[in-house]
Amino acid sequence: MRIIVIALTLVSATLAGTTVYFARELQLERERPHATPAPVTQINPATPARLSLPAAAPRATTKPANDSPSAVAGNEEDMSRAQAQEGRRILKALADPEQREDLLIESKLNLRNSYPRLAQVLGLTSEEADRLFTLLAQQQIDSQEGYSRCMVDPNCNIRDVNINQPDLRAQEIADLLGADRQQQFEAYKNTLMERESVVQLRNRLPDASPLPDDRAEALIAVLADERQKIHMEAAQRGAGMNGYGSGVGVIFSASDAPTAEAQIASAQANSRRMHDRAAEVLNTHQLRVFDQMQEELMISMRNQVRRKQDLASTTS
Repeated sequence: MRIIVIALTLVSATLAGTTVYFARELQLERERPHATPAPVTQINPATPARLSLPAAAPRATTKPANDSPSAVAGNEEDMSRAQAQEGRRILKALADPEQREDLLIESKLNLRNSYPRLAQVLGLTSEEADRLFTLLAQQQIDSQEGYSRCMVDPNCNIRDVNINQPDLRAQEIADLLGADRQQQFEAYKNTLMERESVVQLRNRLPDASPLPDDRAEALIAVLADERQKIHMEAAQRGAGMNGYGSGVGVIFSASDAPTAEAQIASAQANSRRMHDRAAEVLNTHQLRVFDQMQEELMISMRNQVRRKQDLASTTS
Protein backbone atom coordinates (compact mmCIF):
# COMPACT_ATOMS: atom_id res chain seq x y z
CA MET A 1 0.00 0.00 0.00
CA ARG A 2 2.82 2.42 0.89
CA ILE A 3 4.43 1.91 -2.52
CA ILE A 4 1.13 2.57 -4.27
CA VAL A 5 0.61 5.73 -2.26
CA ILE A 6 4.12 6.92 -3.11
CA ALA A 7 3.57 6.27 -6.81
CA LEU A 8 0.21 8.05 -6.76
CA THR A 9 1.74 10.96 -4.88
CA LEU A 10 4.50 11.31 -7.46
CA VAL A 11 2.00 11.23 -10.29
CA SER A 12 -0.24 13.76 -8.58
CA ALA A 13 2.69 16.05 -7.88
CA THR A 14 3.74 15.94 -11.51
CA LEU A 15 0.21 16.65 -12.68
CA ALA A 16 -0.44 19.48 -10.23
CA GLY A 17 -1.33 22.99 -11.36
CA THR A 18 1.46 25.03 -12.93
CA THR A 19 3.00 27.68 -10.67
CA VAL A 20 3.88 31.25 -11.60
CA TYR A 21 7.48 30.14 -12.07
CA PHE A 22 6.51 27.42 -14.49
CA ALA A 23 4.17 29.77 -16.32
CA ARG A 24 7.16 31.89 -17.23
CA GLU A 25 9.34 28.88 -17.98
CA LEU A 26 6.61 27.25 -20.07
CA GLN A 27 6.56 30.27 -22.35
CA LEU A 28 10.34 30.15 -22.71
CA GLU A 29 10.23 26.43 -23.41
CA ARG A 30 7.51 26.85 -26.04
CA GLU A 31 9.76 29.33 -27.82
CA ARG A 32 12.51 26.74 -28.20
CA PRO A 33 12.68 25.57 -31.83
CA HIS A 34 12.51 21.88 -30.85
CA ALA A 35 9.88 22.03 -28.12
CA THR A 36 7.20 20.25 -30.18
CA PRO A 37 7.13 16.48 -29.51
CA ALA A 38 8.28 14.35 -32.41
CA PRO A 39 6.14 11.60 -33.87
CA VAL A 40 6.41 8.14 -32.39
CA THR A 41 8.57 5.68 -34.29
CA GLN A 42 8.63 1.87 -34.19
CA ILE A 43 11.21 0.67 -31.69
CA ASN A 44 13.01 -2.48 -30.64
CA PRO A 45 11.49 -3.64 -27.32
CA ALA A 46 14.89 -4.91 -26.22
CA THR A 47 16.34 -1.41 -26.08
CA PRO A 48 17.45 -0.79 -22.48
CA ALA A 49 16.48 1.52 -19.65
CA ARG A 50 13.90 4.18 -19.47
CA LEU A 51 12.97 6.59 -16.76
CA SER A 52 9.70 5.68 -15.10
CA LEU A 53 7.75 5.94 -11.90
CA PRO A 54 8.73 3.53 -9.13
CA ALA A 55 7.24 0.10 -9.58
CA ALA A 56 4.08 -0.12 -7.54
CA ALA A 57 2.79 -3.09 -5.63
CA PRO A 58 -0.34 -4.99 -6.66
CA ARG A 59 -3.61 -3.63 -5.46
CA ALA A 60 -4.56 -4.00 -1.82
CA THR A 61 -1.64 -5.95 -0.39
CA THR A 62 -1.89 -4.45 3.14
CA LYS A 63 -4.41 -5.81 5.61
CA PRO A 64 -6.18 -3.49 8.03
CA ALA A 65 -5.91 -3.95 11.79
CA ASN A 66 -9.20 -5.81 11.70
CA ASP A 67 -8.24 -8.62 9.35
CA SER A 68 -11.60 -10.33 9.18
CA PRO A 69 -12.59 -11.34 5.63
CA SER A 70 -15.23 -8.62 5.39
CA ALA A 71 -12.82 -5.93 6.62
CA VAL A 72 -10.12 -7.02 4.17
CA ALA A 73 -12.59 -7.06 1.30
CA GLY A 74 -13.88 -3.61 2.22
CA ASN A 75 -10.36 -2.22 2.44
CA GLU A 76 -9.47 -3.66 -0.96
CA GLU A 77 -12.57 -2.15 -2.52
CA ASP A 78 -11.81 1.27 -1.04
CA MET A 79 -8.24 1.12 -2.31
CA SER A 80 -9.32 0.04 -5.78
CA ARG A 81 -11.91 2.81 -5.99
CA ALA A 82 -9.36 5.43 -4.91
CA GLN A 83 -6.82 4.19 -7.46
CA ALA A 84 -9.39 4.08 -10.24
CA GLN A 85 -10.57 7.60 -9.43
CA GLU A 86 -6.99 8.90 -9.48
CA GLY A 87 -6.29 7.06 -12.72
CA ARG A 88 -9.33 8.57 -14.42
CA ARG A 89 -8.30 12.04 -13.27
CA ILE A 90 -4.82 11.63 -14.71
CA LEU A 91 -6.09 10.19 -18.00
CA LYS A 92 -8.53 13.08 -18.35
CA ALA A 93 -5.70 15.56 -17.93
CA LEU A 94 -3.48 13.73 -20.41
CA ALA A 95 -6.32 13.56 -22.96
CA ASP A 96 -6.42 17.35 -23.11
CA PRO A 97 -3.78 18.47 -25.67
CA GLU A 98 -3.01 21.73 -23.88
CA GLN A 99 -2.64 20.11 -20.47
CA ARG A 100 -0.54 17.31 -21.95
CA GLU A 101 1.81 19.81 -23.58
CA ASP A 102 2.14 21.76 -20.34
CA LEU A 103 2.88 18.57 -18.42
CA LEU A 104 5.45 17.57 -21.00
CA ILE A 105 7.20 20.92 -20.74
CA GLU A 106 7.06 20.84 -16.94
CA SER A 107 8.67 17.38 -17.02
CA LYS A 108 11.42 18.76 -19.25
CA LEU A 109 12.11 21.56 -16.81
CA ASN A 110 12.27 19.12 -13.90
CA LEU A 111 14.62 16.85 -15.83
CA ARG A 112 16.93 19.73 -16.67
CA ASN A 113 17.18 20.48 -12.94
CA SER A 114 17.62 16.81 -12.05
CA TYR A 115 20.39 16.21 -14.60
CA PRO A 116 23.01 18.92 -13.96
CA ARG A 117 25.57 19.45 -16.71
CA LEU A 118 24.21 16.55 -18.73
CA ALA A 119 24.85 18.26 -22.06
CA GLN A 120 28.45 19.06 -21.13
CA VAL A 121 29.16 15.57 -19.83
CA LEU A 122 27.76 13.87 -22.94
CA GLY A 123 29.05 16.49 -25.36
CA LEU A 124 25.59 17.41 -26.67
CA THR A 125 24.76 20.44 -28.73
CA SER A 126 21.95 22.63 -27.42
CA GLU A 127 19.63 21.13 -30.06
CA GLU A 128 20.59 17.57 -29.09
CA ALA A 129 20.13 18.33 -25.40
CA ASP A 130 16.68 19.80 -26.01
CA ARG A 131 15.71 16.77 -28.08
CA LEU A 132 16.97 14.38 -25.39
CA PHE A 133 15.04 16.14 -22.62
CA THR A 134 11.92 16.08 -24.81
CA LEU A 135 12.23 12.32 -25.30
CA LEU A 136 12.89 11.72 -21.58
CA ALA A 137 9.86 13.83 -20.68
CA GLN A 138 7.77 11.86 -23.18
CA GLN A 139 8.92 8.66 -21.47
CA GLN A 140 7.65 9.95 -18.16
CA ILE A 141 4.30 10.97 -19.64
CA ASP A 142 3.98 7.57 -21.37
CA SER A 143 4.75 5.82 -18.09
CA GLN A 144 2.24 7.90 -16.15
CA GLU A 145 -0.39 7.14 -18.76
CA GLY A 146 0.35 3.43 -18.63
CA TYR A 147 0.08 3.31 -14.85
CA SER A 148 -3.14 5.30 -14.96
CA ARG A 149 -4.77 2.98 -17.49
CA CYS A 150 -3.83 0.08 -15.25
CA MET A 151 -5.34 1.77 -12.21
CA VAL A 152 -8.74 2.02 -13.89
CA ASP A 153 -8.62 -1.61 -15.11
CA PRO A 154 -9.52 -4.05 -12.31
CA ASN A 155 -7.84 -6.89 -14.22
CA CYS A 156 -4.49 -5.10 -14.53
CA ASN A 157 -1.56 -5.81 -12.19
CA ILE A 158 0.56 -2.68 -11.74
CA ARG A 159 3.67 -4.84 -11.35
CA ASP A 160 3.30 -5.86 -15.00
CA VAL A 161 3.04 -2.35 -16.45
CA ASN A 162 6.77 -1.92 -17.06
CA ILE A 163 6.94 -5.40 -18.57
CA ASN A 164 3.97 -5.10 -20.89
CA GLN A 165 4.16 -1.42 -21.80
CA PRO A 166 6.48 -0.75 -24.75
CA ASP A 167 8.95 2.09 -24.39
CA LEU A 168 8.14 4.29 -27.37
CA ARG A 169 11.16 6.54 -26.92
CA ALA A 170 14.11 4.27 -26.09
CA GLN A 171 15.17 3.65 -29.67
CA GLU A 172 14.89 7.34 -30.50
CA ILE A 173 17.15 8.14 -27.53
CA ALA A 174 19.60 5.46 -28.62
CA ASP A 175 19.63 6.83 -32.16
CA LEU A 176 20.13 10.38 -30.90
CA LEU A 177 23.01 9.53 -28.59
CA GLY A 178 24.79 6.74 -30.43
CA ALA A 179 26.45 3.81 -28.70
CA ASP A 180 29.24 5.72 -26.92
CA ARG A 181 27.10 8.54 -25.56
CA GLN A 182 24.34 6.07 -24.61
CA GLN A 183 26.89 4.26 -22.45
CA GLN A 184 28.04 7.58 -21.00
CA PHE A 185 24.43 8.46 -20.22
CA GLU A 186 23.90 5.21 -18.31
CA ALA A 187 27.08 5.90 -16.34
CA TYR A 188 25.90 9.46 -15.71
CA LYS A 189 22.58 8.24 -14.27
CA ASN A 190 24.50 5.92 -11.95
CA THR A 191 26.32 8.92 -10.45
CA LEU A 192 23.35 11.24 -9.83
CA MET A 193 23.75 10.88 -6.06
CA GLU A 194 27.39 11.96 -6.21
CA ARG A 195 26.63 14.73 -8.67
CA GLU A 196 24.15 16.32 -6.28
CA SER A 197 26.74 16.20 -3.49
CA VAL A 198 29.38 17.79 -5.71
CA VAL A 199 26.96 20.52 -6.77
CA GLN A 200 26.42 21.32 -3.08
CA LEU A 201 30.17 21.27 -2.46
CA ARG A 202 30.89 23.67 -5.34
CA ASN A 203 28.19 26.02 -4.06
CA ARG A 204 29.92 26.17 -0.67
CA LEU A 205 33.43 26.76 -1.92
CA PRO A 206 34.67 30.36 -1.93
CA ASP A 207 35.64 32.08 -5.17
CA ALA A 208 39.28 31.78 -4.13
CA SER A 209 39.08 27.97 -4.15
CA PRO A 210 36.78 26.88 -6.98
CA LEU A 211 36.42 23.30 -8.17
CA PRO A 212 36.87 23.23 -11.97
CA ASP A 213 34.67 21.01 -14.10
CA ASP A 214 37.37 18.42 -14.76
CA ARG A 215 38.15 18.07 -11.04
CA ALA A 216 34.44 17.92 -10.24
CA GLU A 217 34.04 15.03 -12.67
CA ALA A 218 37.06 13.31 -11.12
CA LEU A 219 35.55 13.70 -7.65
CA ILE A 220 32.21 12.30 -8.84
CA ALA A 221 34.04 9.30 -10.31
CA VAL A 222 36.00 8.40 -7.15
CA LEU A 223 32.99 8.86 -4.85
CA ALA A 224 30.79 6.69 -7.08
CA ASP A 225 33.54 4.07 -7.26
CA GLU A 226 33.82 3.93 -3.47
CA ARG A 227 30.04 3.74 -3.05
CA GLN A 228 29.93 0.76 -5.39
CA LYS A 229 32.73 -0.94 -3.46
CA ILE A 230 30.90 -0.41 -0.16
CA HIS A 231 27.73 -1.94 -1.59
CA MET A 232 29.59 -4.86 -3.19
CA GLU A 233 31.34 -5.69 0.09
CA ALA A 234 28.00 -5.70 1.89
CA ALA A 235 26.47 -7.92 -0.79
CA GLN A 236 29.33 -10.41 -0.49
CA ARG A 237 28.45 -11.00 3.17
CA GLY A 238 24.75 -11.24 2.33
CA ALA A 239 23.77 -7.79 3.59
CA GLY A 240 22.72 -4.48 2.12
CA MET A 241 23.18 -0.80 2.87
CA ASN A 242 20.78 1.68 4.43
CA GLY A 243 21.01 5.20 3.06
CA TYR A 244 20.51 8.28 5.23
CA GLY A 245 20.14 11.47 3.24
CA SER A 246 19.92 15.21 3.71
CA GLY A 247 20.39 18.21 1.48
CA VAL A 248 24.11 17.54 1.11
CA GLY A 249 24.04 13.90 0.03
CA VAL A 250 23.61 10.38 1.38
CA ILE A 251 25.59 8.38 3.91
CA PHE A 252 25.42 4.58 4.12
CA SER A 253 25.22 2.18 7.02
CA ALA A 254 25.31 -1.61 6.86
CA SER A 255 21.86 -3.17 7.07
CA ASP A 256 23.20 -6.04 9.17
CA ALA A 257 24.44 -3.71 11.95
CA PRO A 258 22.61 -5.16 14.99
CA THR A 259 22.35 -2.02 17.15
CA ALA A 260 21.98 1.72 16.72
CA GLU A 261 25.57 2.17 17.86
CA ALA A 262 26.75 -0.32 15.25
CA GLN A 263 24.76 1.47 12.55
CA ILE A 264 26.40 4.77 13.45
CA ALA A 265 29.86 3.16 13.58
CA SER A 266 29.29 1.65 10.13
CA ALA A 267 28.27 5.04 8.72
CA GLN A 268 31.32 6.69 10.27
CA ALA A 269 33.62 4.08 8.72
CA ASN A 270 32.03 4.63 5.31
CA SER A 271 32.30 8.38 5.73
CA ARG A 272 36.04 8.01 6.41
CA ARG A 273 36.36 5.99 3.21
CA MET A 274 34.66 8.79 1.28
CA HIS A 275 37.04 11.29 2.89
CA ASP A 276 40.06 9.26 1.79
CA ARG A 277 38.81 9.06 -1.80
CA ALA A 278 37.90 12.75 -1.91
CA ALA A 279 41.43 13.56 -0.69
CA GLU A 280 42.71 12.13 -3.99
CA VAL A 281 41.07 15.04 -5.83
CA LEU A 282 40.51 17.98 -3.47
CA ASN A 283 42.97 20.44 -2.00
CA THR A 284 43.18 21.04 1.75
CA HIS A 285 40.53 23.77 1.92
CA GLN A 286 38.14 21.95 -0.41
CA LEU A 287 38.51 18.77 1.60
CA ARG A 288 37.71 20.66 4.80
CA VAL A 289 34.41 21.81 3.29
CA PHE A 290 33.72 18.25 2.07
CA ASP A 291 34.31 16.96 5.61
CA GLN A 292 31.88 19.54 6.99
CA MET A 293 29.22 18.16 4.65
CA GLN A 294 30.01 14.62 5.77
CA GLU A 295 29.67 15.64 9.41
CA GLU A 296 26.30 17.21 8.66
CA LEU A 297 25.24 13.90 7.15
CA MET A 298 26.41 12.05 10.26
CA ILE A 299 24.43 14.42 12.51
CA SER A 300 21.33 13.88 10.38
CA MET A 301 21.86 10.13 10.41
CA ARG A 302 22.28 10.00 14.20
CA ASN A 303 19.10 12.03 14.66
CA GLN A 304 17.17 9.67 12.37
CA VAL A 305 18.44 6.61 14.24
CA ARG A 306 17.51 8.15 17.60
CA ARG A 307 14.01 9.05 16.39
CA LYS A 308 13.56 5.49 15.18
CA GLN A 309 14.67 4.19 18.57
CA ASP A 310 12.30 6.53 20.40
CA LEU A 311 9.41 5.48 18.18
CA ALA A 312 10.17 1.80 18.76
CA SER A 313 10.31 2.30 22.54
CA THR A 314 6.98 4.13 22.66
CA THR A 315 5.18 1.50 20.59
CA SER A 316 6.65 -1.56 22.34
